This record gives sequence, structure tokens and C-alpha cells, in this order.
Amino acid sequence: PPPPSPWRRSMCRNTDSEPTGGIASRQSSTTATATAGSASDLATDIKMGTQNGDQTSTNGTSSSVDGKDPTAVKELLHSINAPQSLSSNLKNLTSPSVGGQDGLVKLLDTDADAGIDPTTAELRRERYGCNSLPSSPRATFWQLFVDTFDDATVQILMVAALVSLGVGLYEDPTTGYIEGVAILAAVLIVSVVTAANDYGKEKQFRALSEVNDDVPVVVVRGGRARQIPVADIVLGDVVCVEAGDQIPCDGVLLACDGLEVDESALTGEPEDVDKDLASDPFVLSGCTATHGSARFVAVAVGKESQWGVIKAHLEKEQDQTPLQEKLDDMAALIGYVGMAAAAATFVAMMIIKLLVKPAYLDDVSVFSHALDAFIIGVTIVVVAVPEGLPLAVTISLAFSTKKMLADQNLIRHLAACETMGNATNICSDKTGTLTENRMTVVRGVFADMEDGDTAEPTKKANVSDAAMEIILEGIATCSTARVVPPEPEKAPVNEDEPAIHDRR
Repeated sequence: PPPPSPWRRSMCRNTDSEPTGGIASRQSSTTATATAGSASDLATDIKMGTQNGDQTSTNGTSSSVDGKDPTAVKELLHSINAPQSLSSNLKNLTSPSVGGQDGLVKLLDTDADAGIDPTTAELRRERYGCNSLPSSPRATFWQLFVDTFDDATVQILMVAALVSLGVGLYEDPTTGYIEGVAILAAVLIVSVVTAANDYGKEKQFRALSEVNDDVPVVVVRGGRARQIPVADIVLGDVVCVEAGDQIPCDGVLLACDGLEVDESALTGEPEDVDKDLASDPFVLSGCTATHGSARFVAVAVGKESQWGVIKAHLEKEQDQTPLQEKLDDMAALIGYVGMAAAAATFVAMMIIKLLVKPAYLDDVSVFSHALDAFIIGVTIVVVAVPEGLPLAVTISLAFSTKKMLADQNLIRHLAACETMGNATNICSDKTGTLTENRMTVVRGVFADMEDGDTAEPTKKANVSDAAMEIILEGIATCSTARVVPPEPEKAPVNEDEPAIHDRR
């Protein structure tokens, strides 16, 4: 088998004595570097390695991360990671202020091979932030309950209930309150059911998001590759990615082996972008590595990354769904028609009293007749508004969420049921959606020997055991799988590597 690349060999090393990278030393000549004496005033202010607050790491190397101005560091890093043209960022990276990848590594008090000193991780997190986006505070049950009264239908029902309650008590203090109280009870049930459902689903989604965000990534710290949660990445961390991994933060490549990145999440461009140390060494969070592998230094994490900036701008109030808009329009129309009918009835009854003057109204005063006409008008408005409609819609959507949950679909808000109900066509890719997302080796050609089949993977007799052992050893050597203590059974691998091992 062909010898494994130095990059892939180096990623499997876990000892302090062995460097974790083998490409940066050979490719460093392709990056523009500058001497420390040519740094700009800003870079000079940043690179203060002799301040009183400097720390000395456990391996004896000086770490001046605590002696730097965080604002100045962020400003300088932003100049090479701003949402501008690639040429501008590349020009800033290779300028004397930064000094290319070599100068950037020195600026961040890290090492291209050994990574940061693990003892400085907490300090970096305090000064420059962690790799997590600030989450909005969860709405309380009372806030969700109050929000339900923003619905136009509910507001009309509340007004109608209060008017009906007042008029009913005026006419018959004994039983006149029944209709108004019944409407208020219906409104209360609607609000409680909606708020309780949204609160419960929000709580479930928060817990689910915490699990989804706890994705392990591989970083190099203190000369050892180790897995950490994605939120624990700090500025200056040396991060390792390979095909299939999502870029966890913004960074600049230190080593690259045929890396291609899908940047459609940020740019909308469907074609993969080739990355290399010279022409395009920038990787952005939220993108996905589709081919190759790489090692990069983190230059922006969390809300400072480009993905974090975009997410912050997208924070806004949710628009109403089409169903909510239709219900509001219908409630407004019913209100207008009901009030028009009530006004017409009131005017007609007053005309009859004042102009027609029928005999049966001779003993009724004008004020008493006007009050009767007003009560009839209010009754028309109350009857016109469908007080059971919001309750029926809420119960229907709540029932739909339970049915969808039985099908392994967790709905965060009741309105999402309407969105799925309006879906007529679903566009989906094949891998991982219509298939199991598990690859299987079905055929292999080794020199003039062949091994494989088109059904279940079984070892063919035409490849000897001795030859198979040599072949598998070569495959394992070329593999990008790595052992990360203390849980070697959870070592990250490419999707095709389990298939290779299953094949044996």
C-alpha cells in the first residue's frame, strides 16, 4: 500500500515529544511572513510579552496572553476575518502587522504543532469569550400566557365578555353573569392550553439544543490531540477537521491536505471551495468540510465569528403564520359586521320609538328604550363572535403535536403544525435521509486479486489471510482515525472507515 501522508500520520500522535503536524514546516515557505520588528503600532501594542501579568506554562514556555489588550487583539483579528473580499483579508494576513500564519501563531501565543498551553484555556475564555452563541432568556409561563392575549379574536371576546357581564348583571343580578363568565372561561382555557404547550415544547427544545450543541471536536493542546466540546474552543486553539466535519469557528489554516469546504450556508454558492495555505487559508464557522483534512488556528469564536454575527442579526420577532393572519382578518371582519349590525339595530329601534311611536312604547321612556336598544346591540356583537373558535383551533393544533410526537417529530410551537400541513413537496437529498448513511465495502481490487461481493460483506477465499492482514494494516496506516484518550472506543473516523473495518 502507498505510505500514509505525513499529515495523517501526525494527526494520530498523542505524545508531547512528537509534533502533531507534518505539513506546516514544509509549506510555511508558501505563506508571507514578516519580522517582529516590522509590526505596526497596533501589533506592537498587542505583543506585550514582558508585562507583569505574564504567565509561564507548565512546559516552561512563556505565555503572554494575559498581558494583551483583548480589544486590540479582536480588532487586528477582525481585519483578517472581516466579511470583505478574499484579497483584502489575505493582504491583511500577510501584512507586517500580522506576519502571515507564522506571525499569527506568535500573536495568539500558540504553537502550530503543539497548540496552546492547556493551563491558559480558562484565561483565554475569560478574556476573549467562548465558542458559544448567547441564547435568549427562556420565556416564563406567565409571559407566554400574557402573549396569548395578542390574538385579535381573544381581544374581541374579552371585550364582549366584559360588556355581556355588565349588562347581564344590570338586567338580572341572579343569573345575568352566566354568559359573560362562560366566555371568560373559554378565553382562559385557550390561553392556558396554548401557554402550557409552548412552555413544555420550549423546555424540550432547550434540552435538545444543549445535547446537539455538545458536539466533540478535536483540538491540539500541549502537544496532544484531545476531544473537547465545541463550546470549549478558545482563541488560539489549533483545531483539526476532516471530511464531514462542520467548521466550529473561524480560523486560518496551518496545514491542509486537499481540503474542500461547502460555504453555501454563508455565501449561497453551491460549489465547494478549495482551500490552501497560500491563496485561500480562511475557514468560516457554519461551513462544512467536504473533502480532505486540515488543521487551523481559531481567530474568532462564538458571537465574534461570522456565523455568530449573522445569527445575531437574524434575532427578531417571529411573523404570524398564514392561519393566524386569516383568523385575525376573520375576527376583524366579524367585529366590523357585528358592530355595524348592532349600530343599525340601535338606530332602527330609536327611529321606531321617536318617529313611528307605536302604542306599545307609549309607557316606555326614551332613556329606557335606548338602554334596551343598546343591550340588544351588544347581544348581537357577542353572538356574532365565535368564542369557541380559538379553543377549537388550539385543541386541534395541540392534538396534532401529540400525533407528530408519536412519529418522532418534536414541535416547538403549535403554529409549526400549520407549516407542515401546507407542505406539498419535500426536497431531500439521499444520503442519510433516504438511506442509512452507513457505507459498506462491497468490492476491492488488490493487484491481480479481487475481493468482494454485491450483497453482505464476506471475506472471499481468493485473498489469503496473510495478504489480507498486510492490506488491512496498510489501510489502517492511511486512515485518518485517531485514538483520543480517555475514551478510545469513541475515536472519530470518516464514514468509510467503519465499513473498511466491518469488511474484515
